[in-house]
Amino acid sequence: MTALNRRGDFNGTILVAENGNIIYDTAFGFANLITREPLNDSSVFYLASVSKQFTAMAIMILKEQNKLSYCDTLTKFFPQFPAYANKITIRHLLTHTSGLPDYFAMDNFYKPGLNNQDVLNALIAQKELKFYPGNEFSYSNSGYVMLAMIVEKVSGKPLNVFMKEFIFDPRGMKNTLVYDSSRPVIRNRAVVFNKNGELDDYNILTAGDGGIYSTTHDLFLWDQSLYQHKLVDSTTLAEAFHETKLNDGSPSYYGFGWAITGNSNNKIVHHNGGLNGYRTAIYRDMENHNTIILLTNKGNAANVDVITRRIAQILKDSY
Repeated sequence: MTALNRRGDFNGTILVAENGNIIYDTAFGFANLITREPLNDSSVFYLASVSKQFTAMAIMILKEQNKLSYCDTLTKFFPQFPAYANKITIRHLLTHTSGLPDYFAMDNFYKPGLNNQDVLNALIAQKELKFYPGNEFSYSNSGYVMLAMIVEKVSGKPLNVFMKEFIFDPRGMKNTLVYDSSRPVIRNRAVVFNKNGELDDYNILTAGDGGIYSTTHDLFLWDQSLYQHKLVDSTTLAEAFHETKLNDGSPSYYGFGWAITGNSNNKIVHHNGGLNGYRTAIYRDMENHNTIILLTNKGNAANVDVITRRIAQILKDSY
């Protein structure tokens, strides 16, 4: 990691835990490349798609409260959708098998200040799906925006309030929040740049697919809480870490907000995120209770996927 930082390939924070114990916990570089303010273990980063696992947890909590079912259709909550939404279930949204197009791929749609209502309006205007729900896996940020809006409808609370009340505060995640149209103040925020050191700051307000800011230490609290089943019971949580079966019976290696590798004896769940200059990753070896968390703010200067795999190999070679 020191070598990567010295040659400009890593500007961020990293936490590595082995068997539930933190063995490496370091910050490299700057929270702001202009003012040269250094990063530290309390620096807050935008998680991008690593946020999806929290949205999935919110859905699981509401399911355990008997306020929704994974079989509920999109039109139950948003009847203004075209008829095709009668075939889209919450489970399809969770597993990226809904057929909804990814709003990031819509022509001339992305804009500063984009919010969830904008995404909903654009999706309602779509005349058809990319494919019949359940036939394919196709990563769709739109599906997780819809899940966030379902959380709000079912709970009667704004997403940022629900997350704080039911997930962040109970797990002691004091430096974690949802950044959305409420525009909360973010203390100790790592300002974001591209790999050339030019300002490339985050500028949209969607949530559910992204929207969460956090730290390595708060994410480690989150990681450890998943072993303790404090938020949902073990049966509910196990389904989040189980691959999905498509309509033809073939597997799709994505659960509820988590990508899945390995097997039942050595399951690895993980997720990366990236938007503007932020690049993030969380990796969980569930058999050995090993965890790798990377948060960066200098664009593609860091290949978090490659770094994560190399650290995972170091941990594996130590056995």
